[in-house]
Amino acid sequence: MNSPRKPYSLFILLIVAVATAACGEMGKANKLIEEGNASVKAAEKSGQDADAKINKLVEAVDGFPGNRDQLKTTAEETNTLLDQGISKLRDAAQKFDEGSKKDIDAALKEYLSVKSQEYAKHAEHFETIKEIPKAFMDTSIEDNSALQEKFMQISERVDKLKKEWTDLAARADKIYEENKSKFQS
Repeated sequence: MNSPRKPYSLFILLIVAVATAACGEMGKANKLIEEGNASVKAAEKSGQDADAKINKLVEAVDGFPGNRDQLKTTAEETNTLLDQGISKLRDAAQKFDEGSKKDIDAALKEYLSVKSQEYAKHAEHFETIKEIPKAFMDTSIEDNSALQEKFMQISERVDKLKKEWTDLAARADKIYEENKSKFQS
């Protein structure tokens, strides 16, 4: 008489096992998201600090090239901050990519994949910004007009990359907005 209950018991155990595995995968994804978000926050701080230093460099452009030696420390500090930001953005991209490969809802997978692409593109954006302080130290740039021309070239690439990563951010936001209920934990 007890044998008819065994298939149901096994089915319930199977459901519990699948649900536990899914929760485990979601838990792993959530941990990766938390770690990725922490990296993004650190990258934002590095980016803001680097931006302040770039502003100092740009303010000193009128004295270029005579003030090149005085600007060296600021340029080096700027690149160090940008390198830190790049490292954190790449870490975030890796974490979100890894999260997107977990056995989770398709919308969340897509969201994490797009966020990974966004942060990778943002790291590329920071890489290009590094060319600004490098231009101040480039001894082949011998006068202010050559420096201004170099800035224009860099600025075009920076603007293009910024548009690309902000478009990815908007795409991720749209995925989130369309699937809010699936993002609740």
